[in-house]
Amino acid sequence: MTEANADGATTAVNTEVSVDADGAHVARPGSWRRPGIADGRIYDPGREVEHPGSEVVFPPVPNGLDYLLSVVEHLESGDERVSARDLKYAVLHLAAGAEVLLKARLQLEHWSLVFKDPGQAKRSELESGTLKSCGPDETVQRLKDIAGIVISDKDTSALWKLAKHRNSLQHYGLFGQSGNARAVESQAAEVLDFLIRFLDEELLPALPPHEAEQSTTDIERIRGGLSQIRGFVTKRMQRIRAELEPIRERTLQCPDCDQWSLVPDRERNRVHCRFCGGVRPADDGAIAYAAFVLGRDPMSPDVFGMMAVEVCPDCNDECLVPGVKTAAAPDDPVYFCFTCARAVPGMMQCSRCFVPCRPREGESVCPDCAAVGA
Repeated sequence: MTEANADGATTAVNTEVSVDADGAHVARPGSWRRPGIADGRIYDPGREVEHPGSEVVFPPVPNGLDYLLSVVEHLESGDERVSARDLKYAVLHLAAGAEVLLKARLQLEHWSLVFKDPGQAKRSELESGTLKSCGPDETVQRLKDIAGIVISDKDTSALWKLAKHRNSLQHYGLFGQSGNARAVESQAAEVLDFLIRFLDEELLPALPPHEAEQSTTDIERIRGGLSQIRGFVTKRMQRIRAELEPIRERTLQCPDCDQWSLVPDRERNRVHCRFCGGVRPADDGAIAYAAFVLGRDPMSPDVFGMMAVEVCPDCNDECLVPGVKTAAAPDDPVYFCFTCARAVPGMMQCSRCFVPCRPREGESVCPDCAAVGA
């Protein structure tokens, strides 16, 4: 049979509908009602519409794509019309979509790999959905180590930050930078860009051709939404470019929106992102940068004994971060003090105690170690 759509054109409708023992309609895998589309209206030719009372059937890839469609629907209008609810579900659904799609690829490698402990995997638990699955970090690591998939440090960091923000939002709600529309849009654009590349290069080629083909419409819709979100990000960066140009030597990457627009302010003892508007005290800004840009644990030393945030020898505040990159020299990491709002010259790591220091000329140890040695 045929059905007229909103424009009066006719579309073929599949009338073969499964019915359970109670006479209720049952959706087959891959069929559902599109968000915002009324019952009975055909959204795309050949796509079924979910009937009232039908089962919830979302295979992994269509399920993950549906989450991403929700993200672009919530964000593509721009932050002027994005509500707190839009931000909430954009973050939650982006994290869910990323997790589902990454695990779908991992499951194609072997079904047991999505279990927290693959050695205890049971096929019955996978089929019933009662399994304890691996976390986002484990999923990414297994894709790298076992499936041989290349995921850059930048993309890994973006996924990690998304998981952290999702957990915070899910348990504590929208507050602070979690409720910043510009930061959420920027992060969403970065993760969506990675996921589309991941779909094109790693997931869809591993699927049977008919399953990959069924995903084409949704992926093109997601691409269009990503393009629109990127457009808002680009326009805002263009607007602030002139004010950032003279201060590039103290302009850093923002830990919230990932844009090169974070400017420490010495007079106000704070950091302020000119893109997303986020403001933090200088010491909190140093910790956030170390954690979310450099991916370091602010509470623990690295393998060389260096803390993520150290004491600055000039202002004596614990706001000195080793390895900071500035917009003026993004390939030349420096010791940067978030209180002094500048790179601290003459710094190096003591060859004995590993504490950042400004040694005397011709020496490689800090003054304290030099005194002990004498």
